[in-house]
Amino acid sequence: MKIGKNRIGVLIGTEGRIKKEIEERLGVKINLDSKTGDCEVLPNLDSSNYKPLNVYTTQKIVNAINRGFNPVKAMKLIEEDYDIEVFNLLSILGKSEKHIKRIKGRIIGRNGEMRKALERFTECYLSVYGKTVSVIAIYENLQIARKAVNMIIKGLPHHMVLKFLENKYNDKKKEEFRQMYKPEF
Repeated sequence: MKIGKNRIGVLIGTEGRIKKEIEERLGVKINLDSKTGDCEVLPNLDSSNYKPLNVYTTQKIVNAINRGFNPVKAMKLIEEDYDIEVFNLLSILGKSEKHIKRIKGRIIGRNGEMRKALERFTECYLSVYGKTVSVIAIYENLQIARKAVNMIIKGLPHHMVLKFLENKYNDKKKEEFRQMYKPEF
C-alpha cells in the first residue's frame, strides 16, 4: 500500500511511538519506506499478540491514518465491531475539481456544523481529506453515516439530512431504552 508523504510522519509518530504501538498491540511488523511512502504489513509470528486477522486490521488502521484520521481514532479499528468506509469522490463525482470542492464543503458545512452533526448523531468519526470522505464507526452506525453522506453527495438539502439523522438517532435511543427497562418474567 502507498502512504501519502504528508501522512508518513503521522503514522510513525514522535520517536516512532505510533508505529511501535501498532506493531506491539497487533503482533505485526510494519515496513515503511519514508522516502517513497511504500508500506508493507507483515505478521510477527514471535509476538504473543499475533492473530491471523491482525494483518488485515493493521492495514485498515494504516489506511485510516492515510485518509486523515489521527492515530487515536484510527486505533478504534482494533475493536472488532468498528469498521472504516472510504468514499472516493473522484470516482463518484468525476474529475471536476469545482464539483469535488463543493461537495466536500457541503459535507463539512458552515463552520463544520454538518460534520459535527454527522459525528454526533451517528456516533462516528468523519474525515474529509484530499479527494475522499472517510467514516469510522460501529457497523450499525456506519450504515446510517453512509446513507447520510450519500444524501449529501446527491444534493439533498441539509435540513432533510439532519431530519433523517435525528430520526435514526431517536429510534436507536428508544430501542436502547426499551432494552434497558424490558421486564423479565
